[in-house]
Amino acid sequence: MKKLNLYDQINATSLLLVSPEWRKVKTARKAAASFETPDVTLPVETRTIAGRTVRLAEAGPPEAPLVVLLSPFPESILSFAGSWKALTKNCRVLAIDLPGFGASEGDRKDMSPSAQGAHLAAIFDELDLQDVHLVAPDVGMAAALAYVLDHKHRLKTMAVGHGLGAPGPFKLAFMVNMLAKFGFMRFTTGLLGAGPLIAFTAKLGAIRHRANAKQMDDYKRAYSGRSGEVVYWFKDFRARAKQLSARVKEIEIPTLVFWGELDVLFHPSNAEYLHAALPQSKLNILPEAGHTSWADQPELFADMITDWVKSAGK
Repeated sequence: MKKLNLYDQINATSLLLVSPEWRKVKTARKAAASFETPDVTLPVETRTIAGRTVRLAEAGPPEAPLVVLLSPFPESILSFAGSWKALTKNCRVLAIDLPGFGASEGDRKDMSPSAQGAHLAAIFDELDLQDVHLVAPDVGMAAALAYVLDHKHRLKTMAVGHGLGAPGPFKLAFMVNMLAKFGFMRFTTGLLGAGPLIAFTAKLGAIRHRANAKQMDDYKRAYSGRSGEVVYWFKDFRARAKQLSARVKEIEIPTLVFWGELDVLFHPSNAEYLHAALPQSKLNILPEAGHTSWADQPELFADMITDWVKSAGK
């Protein structure tokens, strides 16, 4: 089983020491009641969909409303382990590792919102999914926005958070800005490998939860040997964000905007701007949660999504 080793921890600590947001997160982590994510087994499988090897997991009553979860980065669909049982009790849940992320096939050609939106269109069409309630945090948020804006979508509602696409001042953490601005930072981060990136995000992105051994093993296996490709997601980051944010007012489907109140990677003010720009939206700020709010507050997250689906966005 792959673990975060001393090399990973030392390099992650070096990155944290030059991150001005770390002091705030460190204080919040000390004050919070922390827990290790329950060891819940997701029924993962791999399929060839639209010409790509894609990993997914599906569970829940077949006739229940369909909720599609998109994986975050540098995690995978296993990041939803804490809320999996609660979500699959009342919903048919399909969790998808986006192409290029998690355990799904992909490379730097997939590292843009437009490419991810096209992948979602192909996947939903091939699986013939209808009336989807799409839940898309982190990199999934940009993919979801691009999908709705550029394709004939199959969504009933959408829930997005912690990603790019919000109008207004786009507030990002220092290290995210560095990755976005400088090619040498992306090169160096890719050279360091997956471990330090995962360890850094696990510290700066989480307030309450600690990933369990199975999750860490999965994340390291998923990104080992290809972190240099995946960090291309940050290339032209602000330009891509601006392109999406200029069009979000066109999105007419009911949209839930969710964010952790202590997210320092993507500041919660981004949620306010996105909520204000969307024609039909609801805003939910999760307390005592960081960038990985769905994992920091798994019970609240599951209740939030279940209630949203039941009301069909009303």
